[in-house]
Parts: sequence; structure tokens; C-alpha cells
Amino acid sequence: MKIKVETEEKYYCMEPERLISIAEMQNFKLVKNVVESDEYFTDIDSEYIKNRTCLRIRKSNNETMEVTFKGKSDSLLGQYCKLENNINADINQYENYVTLFSSLGFYSYCEVIKERMVYKLSTDKYDYSIMIDKISGIGGFVEFEIMSNREDAKRKDLYDALHLFVNKFESLNLKEATKPYRDIVADNVYDNLFKNKEISEIVLNLDDELELLEKDFFKKYKDKITDKLGSNIKWGEYKKNKDVDSKIIDLVDEYLDNMIIDNKELIVCFKLLEKIKYKKSFVTNINEVFYTHLFAKLNIDIKNIIYIQNKLYKSFKDSSNVVILNEKNIRKINSILFMVINHEN
Repeated sequence: MKIKVETEEKYYCMEPERLISIAEMQNFKLVKNVVESDEYFTDIDSEYIKNRTCLRIRKSNNETMEVTFKGKSDSLLGQYCKLENNINADINQYENYVTLFSSLGFYSYCEVIKERMVYKLSTDKYDYSIMIDKISGIGGFVEFEIMSNREDAKRKDLYDALHLFVNKFESLNLKEATKPYRDIVADNVYDNLFKNKEISEIVLNLDDELELLEKDFFKKYKDKITDKLGSNIKWGEYKKNKDVDSKIIDLVDEYLDNMIIDNKELIVCFKLLEKIKYKKSFVTNINEVFYTHLFAKLNIDIKNIIYIQNKLYKSFKDSSNVVILNEKNIRKINSILFMVINHEN
């Protein structure tokens, strides 16, 4: 594991060609031209977002992977200094790392995809880096970074060296970007969904995850369901026959009383929904009794449950004051819910 002390400043970059020219005049060399995908993680209470703690998985050109942890920021005069811990990892182990983070209580917050050119210059005291970035859906930036290999490096010395470093590019009149890329991208996602809109309601479709629970219920209780209905019923018939609902209420309650949800992302989703201040509605293909009793057991406030085939669903899709979260990947739904909660607070 590599441990370094680093400080950096970030700016909007409208003239990358001029910046490169100035860097090359100071003997900076291009060492990397890469596409990076950075996935950031946070705890359930978003403390990592609030205090600028960085837990990240970075994929480079979809070939290599690095896991990074930067602890709570140490701020002086508006600048941030951190100990940076990096581990090179096998990219084929990506899902295993995500699962490990989840088991430790850290969940995907957002993904930053960027094209990056890296210019470097090393001295006896510091490593200087210029990262020229083009972030998908956002725009151009430049990061100026100084690193020391010594953990006992003085923060003020780093800040002073960074200030002198950045001043060499003052002719570009760069405007500082005060937020991390993680937060810039999260703000953009949130704004695209909510900004300048009078949103009153969030509509979710969690069927990809919840149907697994319903199928588990049907598998374990098929014999009892058959006894209740007086005939052997198959899954397809169970799904189509809405009259089934009223006859299996007690079986649903029995199943839910003994249910153990081992889908960590689904559990996180439920916890996040408890924090959301907007009204919550759900569209679903799941049998109504199962759905309503499940959410009642989990104490999740529901305004409406609407079947996807219902005409009301079209009215939701056409409404300007409703946000529909219809992602197939529940991890992406959770990411948006994290962003909503952070902006509400």
C-alpha cells in the first residue's frame, strides 16, 4: 500500500492547449492519457460526503483498477490536505470489492467518467502533477497536485508550494472549482432531475429486486397456496389471477414475519426511503397484497401503489412534478436517493 500526503486545487479549464504549452515550458512531461471511471462510496448517513472523505474504486481504460482511501480533509485557509492510501487491485475483483464495501457499511454514491491527460515533474522534495480532465456530461477541468512521500510532511509547506505552483498559470485566469468531482457530478445528476421543477413526488420501480422475494414466497408456500385455492397453481397463474390476493393474506403475513432480506442494496434502499421527505409512490407488477404488506412491515410510507399497466402510470410519466426512478440497477436508484437526501439537508 502506498501512503502519501497530497494537496490539490481544481479549476475550470477552457483553454487546455494553452495550459499544456505553459506546462511543457516548465519541463512537465505527458506521462498518461487515459479514460478513468471513478466510483465513489459513502456511509448510510453520508458522513463521507459531508467531510470530504474519499473511498473510491478507479478503473483505467477498463484494464487496471486502484482502490483509494483519503481520510477526512484537513483544511487550512480553504485548502485541503489528506493522507492518500492506494492499493492496486485485480479489475476482475471489482464486484468483490463492492460487496466488501457493502458489508462494511459503504455504498455506491456516484460515478465520474473522465478523459484524463497527466503531466508530471518530480523534484527532491515533491512530485508535481497537472491533470487535465474532460468529465462526461460536465466539461473541462484541471487539477494541480503536489505529493510528498513523507507522512510527516508539513501541511503549510505543501500549501505554500501549491500556491507557487498554481501561480505559474495565472495568465490563464482560471476559475477555481471548490467541490470534488464526486460532488460536481452528483449535483449535476440531481439538478437534471429536480432543478427548476416543483417536484412533489418520487415514483419508484423496485420490481427487479422485490420480485425475487415474491418468487421466494411462492416457492416456499406453494403447497399452502394450493390448499387455500383448492387447486394446484403455477407461478404464471398466480401472477395473473388478482383474486388470489384476498385468499393468501395470512400466508403473506406468515412469510413476512419470518422473512430475512439478505439483499444488502435493497435494505439500504429501504433505509434511504425512510429519510426521503418527498411523497413516495411505486409502480409494480407484484401482487398487491404482497407489496402492501411488505412495505407496511418495513414501515415505509407509501402514497400510491400503481400497476404498470394502469392508466395512472401514464399520467405519472407525463407529470412535470414527479420524478420516476425506473433504473434496472438498484445500486443506481440508491445513488440517486443518496443525492436527494444530501440536497434536502
